[in-house]
Amino acid sequence: MSEDQKKLLESQLWTIADLLRGKISPDDYRDYILGFIFYKYLSEKQTLYANELLVGEAVTDYKTVIDKETLDAIKEESLLKLGYFLEPSQLFSVIAAKGNADTESESNYILEDLKAVLNHIEQSTMGTESEEDFNALFEDLDLNSTKIGRTVGARNEIIVKILNYLDKIDFKLEEIESDVLGDAYEYLIAKFAAGAGKTAGEFYTPQQVSKILAKIVTTGKSKLKSVYDPTCGSGSLLLRVAKEADVSEFYGQELGRTTYNLARMNMILHDVHYRNFNIEQEDTLENPQHLDKRFEAVVANPPFSAHWKSDANPLFSTDERFSQYGRLAPRTKADYAFLTHMLYQLADHGIMASVFPHGVLFRGAAEGHIREYIIKEMNALDAVIGLPADIFYGTSIPTCIMVLKKCREVDDNIVFIDASGDNYFKKEGNQNVLRNEDVDRIVNTYRNRETIEKYSYVATLAEIAENEYNLNIPRYVDTYEEETLRPLNVLSESLDTIAQELEEVNQRIQDSCQHLNIPFPSSVNRNLLLEYKKSVQRDLFNQVIRFQTENGENHPDWQNYILQDIGTTYNGLTGKTKENFGEGLPYIQYKQIFDKSYIDTSKCEFVEILEDENQNRVQYGDIFFTTSSETILEVGFASVLLAEVGEMYLNSFCFGYRLNSFDILDPNFAQYLFRNDELRRKIVRLGQGSTRYNISKVQLMKIDTLLPSIPEQNQISSFLNSIDRKIELISNEF
Repeated sequence: MSEDQKKLLESQLWTIADLLRGKISPDDYRDYILGFIFYKYLSEKQTLYANELLVGEAVTDYKTVIDKETLDAIKEESLLKLGYFLEPSQLFSVIAAKGNADTESESNYILEDLKAVLNHIEQSTMGTESEEDFNALFEDLDLNSTKIGRTVGARNEIIVKILNYLDKIDFKLEEIESDVLGDAYEYLIAKFAAGAGKTAGEFYTPQQVSKILAKIVTTGKSKLKSVYDPTCGSGSLLLRVAKEADVSEFYGQELGRTTYNLARMNMILHDVHYRNFNIEQEDTLENPQHLDKRFEAVVANPPFSAHWKSDANPLFSTDERFSQYGRLAPRTKADYAFLTHMLYQLADHGIMASVFPHGVLFRGAAEGHIREYIIKEMNALDAVIGLPADIFYGTSIPTCIMVLKKCREVDDNIVFIDASGDNYFKKEGNQNVLRNEDVDRIVNTYRNRETIEKYSYVATLAEIAENEYNLNIPRYVDTYEEETLRPLNVLSESLDTIAQELEEVNQRIQDSCQHLNIPFPSSVNRNLLLEYKKSVQRDLFNQVIRFQTENGENHPDWQNYILQDIGTTYNGLTGKTKENFGEGLPYIQYKQIFDKSYIDTSKCEFVEILEDENQNRVQYGDIFFTTSSETILEVGFASVLLAEVGEMYLNSFCFGYRLNSFDILDPNFAQYLFRNDELRRKIVRLGQGSTRYNISKVQLMKIDTLLPSIPEQNQISSFLNSIDRKIELISNEF
């Protein structure tokens, strides 16, 4: 399967969410969508395997088999090979077809049939080796829940829609590599995580972080006997390790029931045989399920600074996982409890890599005591890697990766890596994301044990001891950037240039002040100048003061115009998702409109625009309005594009207003017009909403305003431009 086909499959699967978005909360429709994809996968897998068994038989299409003896034989083989069994009448396509029936001649009610099928899948495994792996696997698919519909008919309609859409997607299991559908499934899990806020960390570790952990624990190995994750979430981290090495057995433990079910589905969808994985549901610290085993690789992203019973449970003081350190991790911070649990389960020649909050590196008291023991007495800490902030869903706190080994090949130093710098990630919306080159830099630096200026340092154990076993990364990796100063002669020239321009600007302002017979603002106090400008602008737009022509004559009276008569509106970007932003062509953001009366094009972000897309381009003189705001006074802010630009677009939360010509309204004047008190007051009155205020462009276009002649507009805008420039010069905003 090509990369394009893979992306198409991912897109098709994610589109299913659109059927439910707005009707059901994301947490709920996640369970339904992922559950039904899993059911379809089981059906297709059953069909493929049964058809293999039927080669050479009279009936070769499993869907048409009705002979009981043949079905019994297929069931016996399926339970051994697949771990479950589905009869032809229970296949996904059959149930979906019934839901698509002509309601005038036959019923399309499928809820009871669907419940029976899902129950049958679990019941078919009873008494077999796979029973534990399929037990209650579909319990989160509550077809009676009012969350998906108030009535039975409404619930049936939603489920039929999902099944019909899924039925049109060909998983092509016979053609693709075993993990392509699994990867598409993980893509959905990641998409749900991105929208789940603070709860996302419960079931998903960002892919690039998983990749780092996986590459580290497989260093020097192409095969692993076993890999273990004590807080496995959806199982994504375990499966990521299998992309770096051939893994024989997967072990995991997960507290949350829904996430535990998700992890088991994820394993099966990645074609991991039921005999080769063991995922248990329990509290890892209170009731560990794999204590008798030691694992060649241990990976984890445990909950940050979780609460646990600590010394409130007297058994922990003699528990071999914790007792040797002499102190227990504090009740409000279980980080070191998870760390020592993992270290206990690690095989002598294994590697452990886990994510933790930065606090584990330097917090004192019991944690400091445990940290010192791990380094001084066990010599088990191999590396500390600092990650960027905002890299995990739902939390902005800085995090790190700690790498531990019981038998270290290089046992006289510890590698410190600071990968938190701005050059080592990219920004995507509110999240920071590691690129492939960032991942490779981290992994290669760890494996080569390199000291790289302002990035990594190989510290001796003696240095660690000198720092009293405080592992705070800045103590070892010096990332301080000395300020670069320009030569004095260059600075002197710049200051002279500013002084000269300020003199010229003052002269222009003074000329205008004399023309208007108002005081000249000689002050260099920024706040006073801002107030002066607002006062002058108000008087100019209220016609308290007016310019005259070059001949000393009065300009014509200001004329009244309705906005819709002198220009037309257009929409911003449409049909874009988070994945489309970051690279491509420039677009104007909401913040750029709000910040200034004119668009600073150097602050544009970028968006991917396809050749055949019908998107509205912006051009010189266009005026942009924000359509929504948290406060009524900020609604409908406007900003003007005063630069000639190439191909550029507008944010979807804004709209553009294009003048029919510049004969009635000049763009330079427009930037002051739409921020003038009188017009702002009219716009604000149109704002509607309770928690967020919105403005209708149809209503906004019905607003009327007085406009001077173009020559007077030019005089007004030139005067206000000069004041703005003076404010910039004295504020060092150049």
